[in-house]
Amino acid sequence: MKRSIFTILLTLVFNLNVNSQSNYSSIDDVKRINYDLFQEIGFDESKMTIVSRLIYSTTKKAAHVAKKGSFPSQDILDEQFYEMFLRLLSTEDLENFKKIKHKIK
Repeated sequence: MKRSIFTILLTLVFNLNVNSQSNYSSIDDVKRINYDLFQEIGFDESKMTIVSRLIYSTTKKAAHVAKKGSFPSQDILDEQFYEMFLRLLSTEDLENFKKIKHKIK
């Protein structure tokens, strides 16, 4: 029993370390990596910067919560992301973003 609990805990710690290493190191990285996708849906430089900042902040928030030992819910993070997105951009922009969301790196 103890061995299986230890194995589960070790696996969780390993997964958190792998996920934290794959985080973006800057907002410019997010923008650079996803530039073609943003252009594909017609975002200009200002919209690209806004969306990149939102992606970056959401990623950092998830990493921070994970470091505290909690596992952030993807649904909650998505909802917060969409709320912030709609404060800054239009619903049409959000729909365009959702078309490419699965391709975002």
